Parts: sequence; C-alpha cells; structure tokens
Amino acid sequence: MLDLIVEIVFLTAVLGSFFSNFFGLPGNLLIALDSLVYGLVTNFNSFTFTFVLTLYLIVLISESLEYFLIIVAARRYGASKWGISGSIIGGIAGAISGAFVTPVIGAIIGSVLGVFLGGTLLELFKSYNLRAALNSGIGSFIGKIGGLSVKTCAAVTMIIMIGYRIY
Repeated sequence: MLDLIVEIVFLTAVLGSFFSNFFGLPGNLLIALDSLVYGLVTNFNSFTFTFVLTLYLIVLISESLEYFLIIVAARRYGASKWGISGSIIGGIAGAISGAFVTPVIGAIIGSVLGVFLGGTLLELFKSYNLRAALNSGIGSFIGKIGGLSVKTCAAVTMIIMIGYRIY
C-alpha cells in the first residue's frame, strides 16, 4: 500500500513538473529531481542512479537548446545582444505575468509574447530602427517556439522513460 502511495505522489509530481515548463519554470529539471527523490525513497529499485543521471543529461541538453535556439534565431534575424537579452528577460517576465491571468494558457502566451516584445523593445531602444527591432522580435519568437518544442519533446521522452521503468 505504501508503494502505491509513493508511486501516486511521484507520478503527480512528474505531471505537475511537466506542466510547469509552460509557466517558464524548469519543469524538466523538476522531473529529474522528482526521479532522484523517488529513487532515494525506493532505494533505486525501479531506477538506477545511472538512469537518473541520464535524465539530468536530457535536462542539460534541452535547457541549453532552448536558449541556443532563441539566440540563433534572433541573431539570424539581425538581433544584437540587447535584443537577445530583451527576449530572454521578456520571456521570463511574460510567463510570470501571464500565469497570473490564466495559469497554463496565460503563461504560454505571456512567455511567447514576452520574448517577442522584449526582443523588439530592447532592440528598438538600442538601434532606434523599427524594422530591425521587429525583425529581432520575430527571430526571438521563432527561437522561443523551437525551444519550447524541444523542451516539451524532452519532457515527454523523460516521462515515457520513467513510465517504462516503473511499469
């Protein structure tokens, strides 16, 4: 009975961690952390320590790819360091403020709009060129969509791996 309760709590935490990705939080890191705690509680019966390290490697790669895609796409569309910085700051601020409006959908929309607006506004502040600023925002937006897609695919992969190990 205790094992069932531990599994239910763990799976609930993993699902909550998955959805936290859309709030701008490091949900994949939380999934890996949940798995480490589950492994410690169950004496690594279902998970090996190597398995948990593999989850952390997936987290490292997916988080790095998210920011890398934003930077590459923004640069491709002509963004400067100001535009890139604005897009990252705007994405975080947008996710937080959007979460207060509507928890999941608001955070996603806020994050994506924040990336666009942050990249556009700081680029406009730096260059005073509206076309260059809009291009910076569009590039940042495209990179954010790509990064969010990568993080979501990584989270689904981690959840499948966890489900396979448990069941």
